[in-house]
Amino acid sequence: MERDLELIRDVRRLLADEGFGLAENGSEGLFLRPEPRGLWLRWQRRELLRPIFQLHGDAADLASRAEVAGIQAAIHIALTVLLRSAGYKVSEQDEGWLLVTRPPDAA
Repeated sequence: MERDLELIRDVRRLLADEGFGLAENGSEGLFLRPEPRGLWLRWQRRELLRPIFQLHGDAADLASRAEVAGIQAAIHIALTVLLRSAGYKVSEQDEGWLLVTRPPDAA
């Protein structure tokens, strides 16, 4: 339990030191969730926090979705590089979440 809290504190501190803010009160930003193997990390845009079902999408809507996906991918690449350079193991998971763990020798 203490190791889990330490991992969360360390990752939060690293992200804050590098200018990555965590989402607060439904805002867009980075979300951290504890997980038995480590922690989940994901950037989420505010508009995607409460998805709205649409039957038809126009070209502008599709372009906007592609733009959001590109932004999310770029942020995740930056996060992966940052966390790996700090010694963490990072792997892409379902739904765009990153799984952050300590390397086996640091456990």
